[in-house]
Amino acid sequence: MIVSMTTWGLSWTNAKILSQFTDPLTLMVWRFLLAFVSFAPIVYLTKNSFKISFKGFIFVLVNSVFMVIYNYFFFKGTQVGLAGVGGVLVTTLNPILTTLFSGLFFGERLIKKDWLGLILGLIGGILITQFWNFDIGLFFQSGNLYFIMASLSWVTVTIVTSRSKDSISFIGYSFWSYVLAFFFCLPFSTVDQFLGVIDLGFIFWLNLIFLGVGAMSLGTSIYFYASLKLGPKNASAYIFIVPITALGFAVYVLSEPLFISTIIGGFFGIAAVYLINK
Repeated sequence: MIVSMTTWGLSWTNAKILSQFTDPLTLMVWRFLLAFVSFAPIVYLTKNSFKISFKGFIFVLVNSVFMVIYNYFFFKGTQVGLAGVGGVLVTTLNPILTTLFSGLFFGERLIKKDWLGLILGLIGGILITQFWNFDIGLFFQSGNLYFIMASLSWVTVTIVTSRSKDSISFIGYSFWSYVLAFFFCLPFSTVDQFLGVIDLGFIFWLNLIFLGVGAMSLGTSIYFYASLKLGPKNASAYIFIVPITALGFAVYVLSEPLFISTIIGGFFGIAAVYLINK
């Protein structure tokens, strides 16, 4: 589980490095390609079926669309903004926004600890984005808008995934989501752009493999396996590793500045997620 969460934290630094080589859409095509090619053996080895029902396909279809949207904002945000800030903001906002939307639109009951978690999450978001310095131009340039949009799109991914469990296995669901996402992205990348990355060198491919195979394929399967062994409540506790490692890798590898507001906001976000998952 620690390995899985660390790969997710490292993915923000991987994305920042990759954004210096090519555009987000080309990166998305290659990420999903590597993900489904490397995930296919996992489907086979775990004895999950590649077959999919019509109801399962509908869940996969919706999920893959929002995975594409999320990954666009993920790559665009890291391209123009700080990977560490994005890693802390998105990974702490995701469960907070999911809880809020589930309560507002799906009738899930929110108790006192959930509302307290939402308030702490709001404070954390304000601190991480340094909202007191708000300027519409800087909001775009800093990547914060893209990070917030990434969080919002991932809310749909989370909710759809949770509702798909009775229609399709998580392993098969993940595999076909990667496949459809790849084909959705493919028309937006030209042949020259797609093939142009082949000669981009060791650093590019190392980070792309970490992102497509490590974080998306192996990281996801390890998390799912560990969740079955540990139980969802214990597994959710490990999610706190992601913002910490995301910030740590960004500072160490990319030499990004470490803002006090990001650290404090991250702690507020982690506290919020803890209360919501408690």
